[in-house]
Amino acid sequence: MERELKLGILSPDAWETILHHPLLQIDPHTPHPMHAIYYDSPDGCLRSAGIAWRVRLEGNQWVAAIKLSGSAAGGLHQRPEWNVPVDGPEPDLSVFAHTGIWPALERFAGMAPQSLLETEFLRWEKSLRLEDGCTTVLVSLDQGSIRAGGRSEPILEVELELQEGSLAALLHLGSELCATLPLCPEPGSKFARGLLLVGLLPENTCVPESGPEFRLRPRQEAGSALAALLMTNAQEILAPLAGLPEHPDREAFHHLRKMVRSLRALLRLTRELDPNGHLQPARRELAEWFHRQGERRERDALAQYWSVLAHETGVSPEPLLTALESAIPAGHDIPRDYRAHLAAGLLRLWASLLEFPLEDNGQSLRDFAEERFAAMDHELVPATPDEDAAFHRLRIRLKNWRYVLLALSGLWPRKDAKGLLKCLSALQESAGIIRDAQGAPHHLGPFANGSDSRLAFQAGMLAGFLEARRRRESRKFSKHWDRLQNTPRPWE
Repeated sequence: MERELKLGILSPDAWETILHHPLLQIDPHTPHPMHAIYYDSPDGCLRSAGIAWRVRLEGNQWVAAIKLSGSAAGGLHQRPEWNVPVDGPEPDLSVFAHTGIWPALERFAGMAPQSLLETEFLRWEKSLRLEDGCTTVLVSLDQGSIRAGGRSEPILEVELELQEGSLAALLHLGSELCATLPLCPEPGSKFARGLLLVGLLPENTCVPESGPEFRLRPRQEAGSALAALLMTNAQEILAPLAGLPEHPDREAFHHLRKMVRSLRALLRLTRELDPNGHLQPARRELAEWFHRQGERRERDALAQYWSVLAHETGVSPEPLLTALESAIPAGHDIPRDYRAHLAAGLLRLWASLLEFPLEDNGQSLRDFAEERFAAMDHELVPATPDEDAAFHRLRIRLKNWRYVLLALSGLWPRKDAKGLLKCLSALQESAGIIRDAQGAPHHLGPFANGSDSRLAFQAGMLAGFLEARRRRESRKFSKHWDRLQNTPRPWE
């Protein structure tokens, strides 16, 4: 069984830095040339059966390989693999006749194989013995290209293959590398990326395999179920991360923050099942990422408000729009790729959950959730928008409650949670608008008080609009709050 964590390199300029990273220290003068040809029948019978067939030149030796479709989640690829040394690149399935995979291959022995795609790259390798003393990882740095269907795509990645030992240790290594290098888990294998090039996978698809689907089981032990849910959520955030651009659009970035917010809400829910605080380093790392991106989210929101207001009033959005989009948040003088930063925290969480599972306290998932939801309900202390600190605490608790309820609403299939979710969504939306208005002076103040009269006018115009909207939303928030008190809870 092959188990490897694939990390895409986000910046080609980082190649030398990666080679000489203190955790790796790879000799730059000893690459191995690799040239692989992937075969299948014209009608794709092997692909339909979940089989990848490759013949690859590894240095001076040709090696035929069969890989079965396994799982690919969060950049971790796990699949059965058989390798046989051969004399050349000619396709011949019978070389596997004396291996354990032959019973599954024999029915394809008479097919007429054709070249499907090729990869050609240089590989730098090093075997690492990790600090736990029992885990060995083969590190491979690959640089080259995939060619298929008259198209090509670069290969620039790091593979961490677990040779023996702990999967948690492998993920910790990946986390440490992402924390200090522009790396991010890569969901697609070279084969999958080649299929995408040749048009045999739908557009925007990276991975033909996937991990097992998570299902809520109300009677499952709470610790085991929530640990699985946390790992699944972390993997779902990791899956598209490498495909996001360095500067994503507002919608994509906002969606990413919502996914992280939901994960952090679940982490808070499980705190009592982690009495020794083993997940605390991952919690801190995710919190740092979230708050580090907070100012960007606030400026994006102001830019969106201004775009709409300028359009409705017939005013040119410049220069305020550019000023909001180009402002550098305070404390962000050290560039750090948001994808690599987030990946480091998610991999650390995943590794920690494998290493230190959440405690099963004897409660079922449903009993635990009902008890916690009742407590969260009780902790909602009413506050008005004029009470800044108290209102902020209420807003955060409403968000956490809604995100956790969204994740666990399937625990009550016979009771409808839509009414409660709708009410919480309305409260969250109103509270968000109020918070945007409250935070606007921090961002608009420097523009309103600056020497550029046009910029100052536009900043003042937006500030006035947001203040008027804050007053309207405050009244709406009060009505939504009253409605919440009378909305049935599905666990009651």
